Amino acid sequence: MHIFALLITAALLIMIPDITHAVNFYDGARAPKGLYFLTYSSVYTADNVTDSKGDTVKKDYGLLKAEELLRFCYYSPDFVVTALLPAGGLRVDSTGKESWGLGDATAGAGYFLPVKEVDVLPMLFVKIPTGEYASDKSTNYGTHQVDIRPVVFSSKTIDDFSVDAAVKYYFRLENDKDIAPGDELHLQYLLGYNVMKNLKLGPSVNWMMSREQRRDGVKIKGSERRTLSVGGDLYTRVRGMSFSFTYLYDAYTENAPKGQYFQIKSCVKF
Repeated sequence: MHIFALLITAALLIMIPDITHAVNFYDGARAPKGLYFLTYSSVYTADNVTDSKGDTVKKDYGLLKAEELLRFCYYSPDFVVTALLPAGGLRVDSTGKESWGLGDATAGAGYFLPVKEVDVLPMLFVKIPTGEYASDKSTNYGTHQVDIRPVVFSSKTIDDFSVDAAVKYYFRLENDKDIAPGDELHLQYLLGYNVMKNLKLGPSVNWMMSREQRRDGVKIKGSERRTLSVGGDLYTRVRGMSFSFTYLYDAYTENAPKGQYFQIKSCVKF
């Protein structure tokens, strides 16, 4: 196997998508003051792994990540604070390895900018290594490393159209094996149209690019990753609850798995 394929396979399990893989409708929109409870049910599958040129270097990888994420979010309404706790796991058919349990918890806070024309919400998230992890195993649901994630959400509605976007940067620190998967920049965009009352849908585009991986603080040349994902979102409200259905396909990747992402999001206000 190509040397980069070996590096990718060794570090794939701290690179696969989490809830931040997509921006949903109203992620950056102001909400009435109060406490909100959200759930995110997601599945990511990938059979192929690509190299630094985007060529497939491994087929039949058989990666499956299934996750149920619980989130509490409080709006003041200008100030926002949130906590997220995932549970689930992953399986790699080609290796016969799997890991299930609690995932890495995330906490965040932000404040809406005093702008009238568009909702702009800068936030800071910190992911901590609370997930299922064993240093002697090659497959772990938890990453055993810390992420510091500044994020800027924006949301704008004009008549029946809406635009939701997010710019996210992840400072990804080393795990216990002194491997850091490389800082990441995420650009996420979602265009929406109100098909009818309480029903919105539209296309979604997500771009991720990372810096080189690092081992013992030394950069691994040629290990930068790129992912272009395209798909769409559908949003509806039913009896005081909102639901979002997301599908994304990895149209192009470099040094990364190439697969499909499915998510169902629900939200209710207490």
